[in-house]
This record gives sequence, C-alpha cells and structure tokens, in this order.
Amino acid sequence: MDNKGAAIYINKVGLVSPAGNSPEQALAAVPAAPLPLEFPGQKALKTAGFRCDLAEAKVLLGPMKIRRLGRLQTLCLLAAKKAGLPPEAAAGDTGVYLGTGLGSLNETTAFIENMVLNGEELVKPANFINSVHNAAASSLALEFSLKGENLTVAHREVSFDAALGHAVSALRNGRAARAVVCGADELNYYHALAGEAKGSWKTAAEPLRPLASGNSRGTYPGEGAAVCLLSAVNTEGTLACVLGARTARYRHDAHSYMDPAAAADFLCGLLDSCGVKPSEIDLLLSGANGDSALDAVYLRAAEEFGRRADRLIPHTGYKQLCGDYKTASAFGFALGALALNSGALPAGLCAPGLPPGARIRTVLSYTVSRSGAHSACLLKSL
Repeated sequence: MDNKGAAIYINKVGLVSPAGNSPEQALAAVPAAPLPLEFPGQKALKTAGFRCDLAEAKVLLGPMKIRRLGRLQTLCLLAAKKAGLPPEAAAGDTGVYLGTGLGSLNETTAFIENMVLNGEELVKPANFINSVHNAAASSLALEFSLKGENLTVAHREVSFDAALGHAVSALRNGRAARAVVCGADELNYYHALAGEAKGSWKTAAEPLRPLASGNSRGTYPGEGAAVCLLSAVNTEGTLACVLGARTARYRHDAHSYMDPAAAADFLCGLLDSCGVKPSEIDLLLSGANGDSALDAVYLRAAEEFGRRADRLIPHTGYKQLCGDYKTASAFGFALGALALNSGALPAGLCAPGLPPGARIRTVLSYTVSRSGAHSACLLKSL
C-alpha cells in the first residue's frame, strides 16, 4: 500500500487476551506459565497454552446470543464491546476489516463431526453458518450496524497486518470514514493436536522468553482478539496514529531463513515512505515467539536494522503475554498503541537498550511468517 498521506488515528482499542480483557490489565500483565489445555469430550493433550477468559461475554452479549455464536465470533464481538464503538460508527460509512489465520476452525470441525456421527442427517445448522470464512466479520457488522465495506483476510501470520493495510488504504482513499480493524484466532483442539504431532510446542510449561538466549525449539499456542477503531480524525481519547503499514513477500527456504539485509531494506523502505529515519525508532516490537529458530531470524534482522540506524534499537516481543497464534500481531499492535498513549513500556515487556523511564514516541512492529511473507507497521504518539 502507498504510505504517502495523512496519518490515520487509532481512536479506540478493545482487547480479549490471555493477558486480560482491558487495556489496564494488558499494560500491567507480566509473563506467566501457560496452563494445561482441556477440551471437553476430546483426548487429553500434553500441550500447555494460553486461553482467554470469556466469562463476561454472557453479561455483555447475552446468554441467548452466546448459544448461537462460535468461539471466534464471541472473541471478536466481546473485543468490540470492550472497545466501546461510538454511535457514529453506525452511520453507514464504517468498514470492517478482519484478519484471521484459521477462521472458525472449531465450528468447521463440529459441523463435519456432527455430519459423520448423525449419518448426514439432523446436522446443526449453526455450526455450518458460523464456519463460513466471513462469519465473524458479518457478526461484527450486524451487531454494531456497520454498513461500510466488509473484508475478511486470511494470510497466515500476516492476516491482521494485511487487513490493517486495506483499512488504512480505504481511509486514505475516502472509501470509508471509519474502519473497525480486527485480528482474531481461537485456540482449537485440532490445531493444538496437529501442533503437538509436528513438535511445534514446547514440552515444559514455563513462561515464554522471546529473544532470550538459550531458548529451545517450539513455542506455546495462544488465542485472542483485538479490535481497533481507526479514522482520519483525531478525536478525544485517541491513543496514537498509524503512519504506515506494509506487507510483502521474501525469499525463503524450508528453514524460514531470510537475509537480514532484505529485512532491513523492507523496514527502511517503510520508514522512508513515511518520512521517518531508522534512528528515530524508539522500540522495535517483533513477533518473536520463543522458538530458537524463529527468534534468530528476528535477532539478525534487528541487528542489521540497528546498523542502518547507527545505534542500538531497543527490541522486544509480546507473545510471552498471549501465546503464539496467527493474528497475535493484532495484540502487539494494540499493545503498541497503548504503550504510546501511556508513554511507558508495558510491565510484561523487556527491551534491552531502552533507558529506564524513557518515553516511547515511535514503535515499529514487525512480523515474519514462515510462509514467506513479512509485514511491518509504524506507530507514533500524538
């Protein structure tokens, strides 16, 4: 997308995450060990992970509605409720841009299982309705009367980032006056089971330590939803602004190797399009997940980017608070906006090189997908 244009403002943020369901909880959260995963009616898993507490959904959404919704839809609607979308969002020119890596996988498997167990008769229609790719985005539009364009993007680990790019483009080109941007994925039994079989998860349930030396292979699964209301207007309560976002392909092999110079070129290209110098970045917020192989990719990229900036750029991850899932970058984006609004590093993040008490004014988020795509977003304080 073209990043030349006016800044886009982050007016509202709503979170549903293992770190808590409010901005205050997310900012104050500290890394905790993942918990054993239990799925009623399913074989026990050895895997531990991070799950969200959806108890308050019954109060905010109502028990009857909860019965008809899948977990992904519940995550999205609860996050939107927590964001507190203003009445003007229903004016008819508010678009919905949702990124999800796995979609409603739980509803899809439930539909197929019911079809097999019931001999293709008496299948619950709700599971099928909720399993279609745009069910969550449609639920957001119906719940809040959002009548603008409605897009669902599925692009693995850069799903949210791609959806964000569409939203920023729509706002700058006048296709929408406001944009509800959401990144959400649920922790499904079969996703956890497949990861366990492939050896994707760590075996010892201990706190994640992204970018730490001595990390082993693997990570812990997580889930969550983040909803952000964006507009071209700086309203009361606005948290931060988005200067630019970019998603691109990179050359890779089976080991997810990426040339650090190519990563730095990509990041510097985004900054140059926004009129920002590498040396002006206060914090590099990456999608490192505690897996030694993927962490190494981020560390090499950050080192090369630091050379371009001619100084050490403080670098940290955020998945120690939410676990690893396809759209975890949405949590990182929201956390970055909250950090810029408060001016301080959240309690659960550790960024070597950042002086104690230093005020954060610019955050560069960076996500690498093993599928051969990477994305970046530049945030700035008001």
